[in-house]
Amino acid sequence: GARAGASFRAAGAATPDGLVVLQAAPGGAVKVVRSAEHLEERLAAQPDLQLGPDGGFAGPVVDIDVADLDQEILGFGGAFTEAAATTFAKLNPQLQDIFIEQYFGASGLGYTLGRVHINSCDFSKGNYAFDESPGDVSLQHFDHNLAHDKAALIPMIVRATQKVQQSAADGAVRAKGRSVGEGEAFSFHDGIRGQGTTALQNPASGKFLSVDASGAVQMTATDAVPSAIFTAEYHADSSISLRASNGKYLVADQRGFLSASGDQASPEASFIREGAPSGTFALKSQRGAYVSTEVTRALKVLASPWSPPAWMKTNDQMDSSGKPCLKEGMDRPWAEYLATWVSDAKTAGLPIWAMTIQNEPSNPAGWEACTFTPQEEADFLKNHLGPVVRSRHPDVTVFGFDDSKHMLPDYLNVLMSTPDVAKYMDGVAFHWYSGDFFDKVGWMHKEHPDLIMLPSEATYERRMWKGGMTETYSDWRFGEGYAHDIIGDLNNGAAGWIDWNLLLDKSGGPNHVGNVCDAAVVADCEEQILNVHPQYYFIGHFSKFIVPGSRHVAAKITGAKARYQASKPPGPYGTCTGELGLEVTAARRPDGQIAAVVLNCADEDVPFMLRYSGGATKTTAPRRSITTFLLPPAVPR
Repeated sequence: GARAGASFRAAGAATPDGLVVLQAAPGGAVKVVRSAEHLEERLAAQPDLQLGPDGGFAGPVVDIDVADLDQEILGFGGAFTEAAATTFAKLNPQLQDIFIEQYFGASGLGYTLGRVHINSCDFSKGNYAFDESPGDVSLQHFDHNLAHDKAALIPMIVRATQKVQQSAADGAVRAKGRSVGEGEAFSFHDGIRGQGTTALQNPASGKFLSVDASGAVQMTATDAVPSAIFTAEYHADSSISLRASNGKYLVADQRGFLSASGDQASPEASFIREGAPSGTFALKSQRGAYVSTEVTRALKVLASPWSPPAWMKTNDQMDSSGKPCLKEGMDRPWAEYLATWVSDAKTAGLPIWAMTIQNEPSNPAGWEACTFTPQEEADFLKNHLGPVVRSRHPDVTVFGFDDSKHMLPDYLNVLMSTPDVAKYMDGVAFHWYSGDFFDKVGWMHKEHPDLIMLPSEATYERRMWKGGMTETYSDWRFGEGYAHDIIGDLNNGAAGWIDWNLLLDKSGGPNHVGNVCDAAVVADCEEQILNVHPQYYFIGHFSKFIVPGSRHVAAKITGAKARYQASKPPGPYGTCTGELGLEVTAARRPDGQIAAVVLNCADEDVPFMLRYSGGATKTTAPRRSITTFLLPPAVPR
């Protein structure tokens, strides 16, 4: 029968069969990559499609509207746990290299997000903390070397960080810089030319600001194209406006996105020039943010605490939690502990980009836990964690919640209505274990569009496996469930998606309380084989093509019939049967191309039309398949 996964062996090729790297689509060609169980395709390139006239179609039609732009996509990734790291350490060096490349390299999934636990979690060998001295509220005995994690966890993250840096992509351009560095420095290349025209170069990269067909601003390697030429207009207040070759002015919206869309030199279309190193200048928007050519492909690690040290807790142990979790007077020491961990993790080479307040604050689990009611979390952030982190780590993004989606409004309403909490909270993280609840995600994005919404954990626990299975195995439904959740979250405002353990052993562990789970890659350490589960390929349909700095665009399906032949779901969460037809999401990449992902979980093939930028093409989504379409930049109309 058809196999649902594949494997990497040290002696074999460094890429699984069918794993492809696509170049930009030439002309009107649409690049196609597909995974289908019965066809034994895994991220397999298909023949190009051509966009032609829209001749109408009787069946489902997928419409992509590039003008309907929404949230920026930060990326995709998975969790570095002690379980993943100790399993990784048992692999031979060649297999370790393959693993790192297949997740974080240019030929692999291109992961740019990671998650790590502060102190131990259930996927650790046992409880541990970095200050085990009871009553040490001044943290005199804190292990600044993070010795426990230096054994396996930190080296694994450093390897991944280096791999992502090696495969860095071009920068996206936004007015989001908090300070002036190399990425915020510009010069007028060859000065001001005839009739006030010029090109703006970032000396550090050697690249130029340019405008694509949709008006989005990006970096390009040359100024010998009209899209890189701007007309500079100076104002009495020393500000400057830049008119692009399309006749529109450069503007920065409230979320920092730059586009050539202004009709006149209004305040929104003017920038303050400030001095920068070596005779360059920085451009500051009216909202006080600097235009930045930040590198979009760098590893961003999200750190989450499961439990404080036992001596800080009312139950005097790391596992589970009393109510309240923290002993009286331990709020500030715990906040300082977390900020100290961040400092030491950065020193150890970890790119700590963000942190959550607490993993699953509603759950007094049988493993490391610390419960916070919505008001307790709001008060802890307002009075302790927020001020401490903003003071010691102003560059670190802070996420609230980090629990199952069904409770999103309960926590968010309290957090956002508590005075002074909003200034410390940049986003909300959430898990998938209670089901889809995409409506809760969409509600949050509509109510609080400036908050980053980040799905931060998903996996299939043993209770979701087929009956009688005592070891992890390859289940195509698990890949479908991941894709279903990613599509639903992205279409409702999510900025990316983070899987749980990057790697586990055949048992679904190690886990010190027996809470074993599946993973996208599972190691057979005795045979020195990495077994690749369907989740890996399904995530790849997003992570390889919807690159960091992309923006979600509207994609909708019309004309589908009421019901399709349903496939069998694995269980209550991560369920996709295809009964209601195709699912789709799309994003515009920084290079202007559109990546659209179409999922068909039904047990029947579904012919459909893909319609985009005045053109259309007819194709088919095979049963139980996922397909990524890479469409050329939109043509101005």
